[in-house]
Amino acid sequence: MEMDNRAEQTLETVWALCRERMWQTAYRILGNRADSEDAVMDATERIARNIRKFRHLEDGEVIALAVIYTRHTAIDIYNRKKISPVPVEEITEEDPVYETDPAEKAVLGDLEDMICRLLSEMPAAMRDVLNLHVHYGFSIGEIAEALGIPGGTVRTRLSRGRKWLRDRLTEQGVDVYG
Repeated sequence: MEMDNRAEQTLETVWALCRERMWQTAYRILGNRADSEDAVMDATERIARNIRKFRHLEDGEVIALAVIYTRHTAIDIYNRKKISPVPVEEITEEDPVYETDPAEKAVLGDLEDMICRLLSEMPAAMRDVLNLHVHYGFSIGEIAEALGIPGGTVRTRLSRGRKWLRDRLTEQGVDVYG
């Protein structure tokens, strides 16, 4: 893969910001150094193929996105090496907290807090796909490539994630259709 100088600089920035968090994420799932290093390198290759998505992100968003790439890469490795696969929902991971501008928070009020709380409770597989699509603007194909899963699986998780969030908001008394 041939990279231009701008892409190389972006990848170096991603690496400097994220390598420790990527390693920790992979090790938490895989439990050994060799497989964790493989996962981090494989995730870095996936990131390099999609480096344009990282160019205009804030540091916290870069870290969150790199963690998603790494988590899914590590789960892929885990599933290839084990007889029984580990469901992505069972991997507990402390995702980076997204900070909101105080002026925006005042305008959005309680609804934003409710949505953030609900997203933190959403199963990781749905949350990652929803996050990549809505927050980062990834297409179905880009998400499939980034996470190493089929496009149909992405569409299913996206649909289920939206329904899950809609149902929880409705339970909280929010009119999601109005």
